[in-house]
Amino acid sequence: MDPDASDEMVDHLVDFFDRVAPVYDTWAGGQHGRVATRLVDLATPSQNEQVLDVGTGTGLVANLVAPRVNPGLVIGVDLSENMLSIARANKAKNVQFVGMAAEHLVFRPATFDLVTMGQALAYFADPTTALAEANRQDLFFQGLVPLARRHYLSLPRYSSERSRFGEPDVLPEILATAGFDVMRMTEMVTGGRTHDAREWTELMAGAGPLPYTLIRSLGPRYRNELEAEVEAAMASLGDPDEAFRYHHSYVLAVARKR
Repeated sequence: MDPDASDEMVDHLVDFFDRVAPVYDTWAGGQHGRVATRLVDLATPSQNEQVLDVGTGTGLVANLVAPRVNPGLVIGVDLSENMLSIARANKAKNVQFVGMAAEHLVFRPATFDLVTMGQALAYFADPTTALAEANRQDLFFQGLVPLARRHYLSLPRYSSERSRFGEPDVLPEILATAGFDVMRMTEMVTGGRTHDAREWTELMAGAGPLPYTLIRSLGPRYRNELEAEVEAAMASLGDPDEAFRYHHSYVLAVARKR
């Protein structure tokens, strides 16, 4: 699905996810899959429910939900065709994947019992509008499960609000603005260790569209200089076992429509 050509941010995001789609599921040792499992456990989908997975990507959440709601239907929506191609190649029988923007949902009222959002919230062109649009269409939410992530690496964001998405107080604020009450919040911390500076910068490149663009634009010379500095910084830790470790902290919220 071709996003609005005038929206450079959306173009940038779709391009990023199209590029990383082949390695998305294996990034950081399969971290996305671990978080998807935690999210689905919190969402507690039930048999016969109709579920919408917004920002479905490669279908990690949708395919985990599918056996729990069977014979209920799961619909996953996303803008990245490359991500959707992978999702469709691995989909469960009761899952459908559709190219669609979260800000322009076209489903009939009272279509869904449960809506899940993996790491999509921070990537919407307008996160608050996306949530409000779902509310305006009178989609029935038994549970809304958005997730926001904060990184160990500080990078510029598209707005000051977006830069704080991983902070625990931000999710309740934007959900309340969109007409939802938060029922539960929790945090998941996960991570791992790379072997060297090249693997570490590759990990950084997969963390999001901004670090991806930054690292890919360096060129061989400046990237080698960056990685030499990373190697030196890691060596200064003294303990080799502590070098090249990374952690991600995920904030998850379960909310109901008022």
